[in-house]
Amino acid sequence: MVIPYFKQVCLALLTVLLSFSVNAEIFKWVDENGQTHYSQTPPESGMAETIDVPPPPPIASETDENEIETLIEQQQAAEKAEQEAKETAEQEAEREAQLATNCQVATDNLRGYQNNPGRRVIDEEGNATRPSEEERQQKIQDLQDKIDLYCQ
Repeated sequence: MVIPYFKQVCLALLTVLLSFSVNAEIFKWVDENGQTHYSQTPPESGMAETIDVPPPPPIASETDENEIETLIEQQQAAEKAEQEAKETAEQEAEREAQLATNCQVATDNLRGYQNNPGRRVIDEEGNATRPSEEERQQKIQDLQDKIDLYCQ
């Protein structure tokens, strides 16, 4: 005849028996050299003080669980804020890099227009023409406006 749940009953009994051995006594004594010792076995001389081991802390109450949840939420919020700040800093760095590139291009183009009055310009149809002085001055003013915008 087989006992139902025999394995579970044996496991439960074994767990109970092992739990008693966990609460073993702890002994404290001082040897002839003045050294303090702690052990689960008493010394051979038999002169030892038994130390009461405090019980384990109680299982967390609902209040403790709520406090833990609050701390976890605060940590997650802080991590999210840190991630957002990092992303914002990266976007700002990309913006600054783009501004620096635009500034350099506008400055180079302005130099080209100022140093080469006979410069040819290719129109939409692919024809190379020379701009009039008014067009050249307008282009120089446009480039100067771009420099003012990008090179701050």
